[in-house]
Amino acid sequence: MVRDDQGATIRIGSGFASLQADSTTEESDPDMGMGMERQSDEQGQAGEEAFLGALLGMAIGDALGMPAANGPGLPPGTTIRGYLSLTLDDGTVIEAGEFTEETEAALSIVEVATTDRGALDPDLIGPRLVRLEQGDSGHWQDAVSRAALRRAADTLDFQVAVDEDGPVSSAVATRGIPVGLLASVGALDSGTIREDSETVARLTHGSPAQANAVAAVAFAVQLAGRGTFPPGEWAQRTARFLGAGAMHDVLDRDVSGSDLPAHVRRLAAGGPEEQVAAGIMAAAGTPSFEDAVLLAVNAGGPADTIGAVAGALAGAYHGVGDIPQWLIDGLGGRIYVSLASPWFRRAALYRAGVVRDLPMDGGGLPPPRPLLPPRR
Repeated sequence: MVRDDQGATIRIGSGFASLQADSTTEESDPDMGMGMERQSDEQGQAGEEAFLGALLGMAIGDALGMPAANGPGLPPGTTIRGYLSLTLDDGTVIEAGEFTEETEAALSIVEVATTDRGALDPDLIGPRLVRLEQGDSGHWQDAVSRAALRRAADTLDFQVAVDEDGPVSSAVATRGIPVGLLASVGALDSGTIREDSETVARLTHGSPAQANAVAAVAFAVQLAGRGTFPPGEWAQRTARFLGAGAMHDVLDRDVSGSDLPAHVRRLAAGGPEEQVAAGIMAAAGTPSFEDAVLLAVNAGGPADTIGAVAGALAGAYHGVGDIPQWLIDGLGGRIYVSLASPWFRRAALYRAGVVRDLPMDGGGLPPPRPLLPPRR
């Protein structure tokens, strides 16, 4: 999994991000598009704080929930208050602060979009997921995803066939997080959200219900990133976007007057659509990032998935400045995510037509691809 250089710390505050390694601090050059912005502007465009908040929030929620949702899990009655390690049944020790293949898959989508000007090409994303399955992240994969990726490694066909009755996984729904961020700048295009959601879902799962779950996360993320509507409206607006189906039905329920923690726990104990909704409701019903992710990962069920969804939404809406420093410092891969985020947003702006071209350097050449530290 992801490891940063020893002693490296990300400091977030006052509307900008900087990296500290030992006692040396480097601030990003705003002329290269790396300066921080508030999470959304007057037109409801997601800014740098929303993008970085969503990506870090996703990884943090995933890593917090990881030990509860995998392997032997945690002892009954355990309350997650910080990062915990996990020992798998085969003796493998997963260090505290490491995230799972859900964040790895989302970051693979981010990488492809960044290097392909916002496009989501399954023939570029798929090989990355195959490498994850073949590497250290393979132990996280569910049986359906593992079979699909192994088949893709042999056939080089990275889109599974549509299967009306195929299974749905809440873990796959987190691929909607980068899809939603791409949709959070420029004019809202609901059709593109649906198409992108189906593309990333069908990397492993062919059911329309799976694509719908991905689309629900994507639409909610763009709502959070744009910040135009209050969190209390996210579920209903997402249901309206979906129009029909199991995911729609869960989000369209009237839960006014419900006890929020109890409601989130009930959703977490349900099926995949309910589990996705648990993450959305945890973020929508709490006043801060920390409250959202701790409610999500302590609700039961697939705590890594629910935490990732809640963390992405809360991070996008409140901005990265609302994420407590201790959650950033304890996260494996924090430097990679922080460096990847502004480049990903630049690609989103280009795709949306907000910028006519990516910025050029002094010689009139396209800027080089970001030299990012390895995720693994």
